[in-house]
Amino acid sequence: MPTEIEKIFTAEAQSIWRFLIENGQGCYIPGYQRHYSWDTVVHIPRFFEDLLQGVKRVSKRPSSIIFLGTIIAIHDLAVDKSRSQDAPGKVMTIIDGQQRICTTIILIIVLHAQIRKLSIIINQKLDCYPKWIVNEANEVLAHLRNSYLIDRTSGDDLYKFYPRVIRAYDDTWSRYMDDAKYESPIARLIWKYINFSESNEKPKSEFDPLDNNESSSRYKVIQDAFRYINKKVVEICGTSENSDFPAFDIIFDSDSFAEEIWRYPLPDEVKKFISNNKSDQNYKDFSNLLRLLIFARYLTRQVAITVVTAENEDDALDMFEALNTTGAQLTALDTFKPKVIEHVGKSQYKRSRNHQHFIEIDNYIDQFNKVEDKTRATNELLVSFALSETGKKLSNKFYDQRHYLRDEYKKLSSDDKKCFVKSIACMAEFMQQGWTVKKNIKPLFPNLKIEQKHEEALVGFEFLKGLKHTITIAPLYRFYEQAINSDDIKEKNKRTDDFILAIKATVAFSTFWRGAFGGTANIDSYYRKVMNQGVNYEGHKIPPLAHRPEEINGKTVDLSLKNYKKSLELILKINGKISTKKDWIKKISQIGVYKSPPTLAKFLLFCASHDALPSSEKGLIKKGRKDISPLLQLNQWNNVKYVTVEHIAPLNGENWNNDIYENSETVNSLGNLILLPRKENQVLGNRKWEHKRLLYNLLSSETDDEFNKIKKQLSRKGLNLSINANEVFGNSAYQNMCKSVGDYDKEWSLAIIEKRTECLAGLAWDYLESWLI
Repeated sequence: MPTEIEKIFTAEAQSIWRFLIENGQGCYIPGYQRHYSWDTVVHIPRFFEDLLQGVKRVSKRPSSIIFLGTIIAIHDLAVDKSRSQDAPGKVMTIIDGQQRICTTIILIIVLHAQIRKLSIIINQKLDCYPKWIVNEANEVLAHLRNSYLIDRTSGDDLYKFYPRVIRAYDDTWSRYMDDAKYESPIARLIWKYINFSESNEKPKSEFDPLDNNESSSRYKVIQDAFRYINKKVVEICGTSENSDFPAFDIIFDSDSFAEEIWRYPLPDEVKKFISNNKSDQNYKDFSNLLRLLIFARYLTRQVAITVVTAENEDDALDMFEALNTTGAQLTALDTFKPKVIEHVGKSQYKRSRNHQHFIEIDNYIDQFNKVEDKTRATNELLVSFALSETGKKLSNKFYDQRHYLRDEYKKLSSDDKKCFVKSIACMAEFMQQGWTVKKNIKPLFPNLKIEQKHEEALVGFEFLKGLKHTITIAPLYRFYEQAINSDDIKEKNKRTDDFILAIKATVAFSTFWRGAFGGTANIDSYYRKVMNQGVNYEGHKIPPLAHRPEEINGKTVDLSLKNYKKSLELILKINGKISTKKDWIKKISQIGVYKSPPTLAKFLLFCASHDALPSSEKGLIKKGRKDISPLLQLNQWNNVKYVTVEHIAPLNGENWNNDIYENSETVNSLGNLILLPRKENQVLGNRKWEHKRLLYNLLSSETDDEFNKIKKQLSRKGLNLSINANEVFGNSAYQNMCKSVGDYDKEWSLAIIEKRTECLAGLAWDYLESWLI
């Protein structure tokens, strides 16, 4: 039967108050929604400012409303099957709109408390005031009261009153004291106020949202919101000169204002009292209450929302994804957690390993402060996890990620379900301890205690990170997970070595491939092939690397470092046409490797220059003895000495040999590149070769005498360094890479660039080949 869209979604515009007071209706916040988080710096002040501006506009445009946006909900989703007989008559599960609904209810409670307090004072001096205000206050109080509670008419004392809003897992609606539970921040606030307002023996006292059981940060956010809103409401009612609220003369002069707020003209007795009794001792309480009543009437009548009701959760979440272009984004992990809780059991969940695993996942995601950073981190985590787990090419779309987690989890046995969640947490650990560590501020993979002799592999890992080569996360994670989950010390050490060798193989393959083709050249598809299909070349039938590959119906595959390395070697040979050093040099010699991006050029220069020294053939380098000039160390990779990739012949070169620029790739080729500190690079700039060569000599001078001698040569050649340049070069550390380039005493040309490219590429191949083969 064809889909009828109008039956999948219904949309209705109404006031937020009308939505809240719907007879017998409760709002239910699912467990995957984050707790209340609106702050008192941006969100709540903006909300309050919009309300006050709306009130002020009524005198000029009576139909003035403010629109809070769209609420997305599901009608009558089962809340808790064990207590379904106690649920309200109608339950709306809030997919989007929690922050707006909760903030409105906090404001309603504050207004109710303030109006109630002033009403009690005025009731005690009723003869002093126009009686209209008492009736108006009672009506508004009833409207506000029905917004935050549901009266079930019967139950254990105050338990017959339900908070209008509760949260999954934290709260339970019930008319019976032993079963009712209100522990989420918003439900706790409403329940506390119900207890205060329905049974308070000291009606003049102030409502305080804090108690000794609410010291955690999640309660503090609600308490801060309440105090801020309470302060703003007190400001509103505190003075007739408040610029944020219309003065009484504006209200009285505009019949349309009264008609819009009260639906009838304001009684003359009220106008007279306000106009003639400013010096009366009772004036302040009356005027304060009147402003609060105006504000409350506007809130309940002219603050609009659109309520979109969906037929099921999938449709509601799809709508949410489409509409939610600002604010905190829901993630597939948020919607996956309730499925795990449902399987484990609500009563058992907090004692389960699954609960700890989700804490570990949340700790990783929550380290990112910006919404876009959290979204990116979640996407990287889930896309990489899906590729490592089943070989699935998962998109960044919320819909695809949500369904992947749900569907994969559903098909697993109970034990495999535990492993599935554990593996996501382990992937989060991998990301936190390796992939997102910046400039090695902390040790990489501290849980594995990687030995110093493997530091060259960690430099390679930093290189992959610098490339943003996220496709490599999945294969590397497979070896990391195996190592981290090994209990036996011997086994752990062996698996850690395998992880290190897997990093090396990945680095070598990606370097050879991207250096040969000048870009990604479909490299991602080959990594996916390794993960999901495996390789079947030249009689080698290698199974996929993923844990439960889709291509073989989700059967578990044993992890093999030998197979992984062979797969990459065969792809490089068959698909990349690179079997030998000669093949590699031929391909990279035709590529402007600087554009692939500069991080690749930096790594190639590091590999070529590691333990190298100037060759007898000027302009080139050769392999030296171990530790003569070690570069493949983390402190060197992050050293400011090597922070920029500099073009020897500049990109736009006047006074340079024309043959360098006949092919656009030449100037960006490996042989025309060198690594320098940033300031030194800026000083070198686009100078002519004669001057640049001397500056390279200056940077690689080994003694002060040699340094000063070269400075004199510069002066004789017509180059007098500025004060800034003198300071930069005078403070510069010895630049070992400049030595061989400075030694080249002929014109810098296409010929030396080609020779140098061949030399550097060959040295890099010699170093990396053993990592892969």
